[in-house]
Amino acid sequence: MNEFSFFSMAIAGRCRLYGDSTRGRNMNDLTSVSPLAASFDSLRHEIQARFDELSPHLQRLARNALEDPNAFALETVATLAEANEVQPSTLIRFAKEFGFSGFSEMQKVFKVRLIEGAPAYREQIYRHRQQLETAAKDNPEALLREFSDASILCLERLKSMAPNDDLTRAIEMIAKADQVYVIGQRRAFPIAAYLAYGLTRLEQRTQLLDFVGGMVPQQIAMLRPTDLLIAVAFAEYTPAVVEAVHDAYIRNIPTLTLTDTPTSPLAKNAHVYFCVDDADIHRFRPIAASMCLAQTLIIGTSYYIDAEKIQ
Repeated sequence: MNEFSFFSMAIAGRCRLYGDSTRGRNMNDLTSVSPLAASFDSLRHEIQARFDELSPHLQRLARNALEDPNAFALETVATLAEANEVQPSTLIRFAKEFGFSGFSEMQKVFKVRLIEGAPAYREQIYRHRQQLETAAKDNPEALLREFSDASILCLERLKSMAPNDDLTRAIEMIAKADQVYVIGQRRAFPIAAYLAYGLTRLEQRTQLLDFVGGMVPQQIAMLRPTDLLIAVAFAEYTPAVVEAVHDAYIRNIPTLTLTDTPTSPLAKNAHVYFCVDDADIHRFRPIAASMCLAQTLIIGTSYYIDAEKIQ
């Protein structure tokens, strides 16, 4: 039995365990979905396009559906409602908002995505999560291997998530800024700190906004249109970072952000943004891909500045 078959059987077994609308059906029935739900990607694009029109409760469901689609594929309505702090009826309303007859029909899309993605990135991350839970108890060496493998997967994924045009524009924004301000907290802090370190090494005027003294709002207020704000944040997004980005954006201060999904508040309020799909294999997610992107921007800026000096 190959990995795909094994994984598909495992998903089918878990669906039966949860007792949903697939009870008594075979795996082929999961593909019997409406034309609107023909693919997860089409649903994802629809959610992103209509995100701002949704109510706060539906926005919460939309954000979590894109950030953790595996849960939406496998969990019951009651479990999802509790995890998202909404009523079960809100999940049904969420599904109907996108043309489905009910949540069970929408859930098929997430299940198909999980099965079809089995040989690729998503299945591998799922497998690493299971192996990590087994290894974490008494085998630190295995833990190291699993985190290393997960980081490699994230790095491979990054190659398709950072378009060349966006990289070029971001590097130009950094190189041409009079002063660069970098902000990031919690999991994003080491990435922000490294960006500030690297750009300072290039002798680029750079300041890390580290919240010492509580003066970040005043520092953001001093930004000029010739400056650049680089912000890094992932869910759950630090409110102070979100507010700083929004303030800079509405004042038309150039903003460059590193975040996790296109529905992130940092993506919506940025002139250029990058989404890094870090593997959700543990409550401490790998940051190798985010660091690689930061290094790419730093080195790219270095080459850009050198080329400008030659001309």
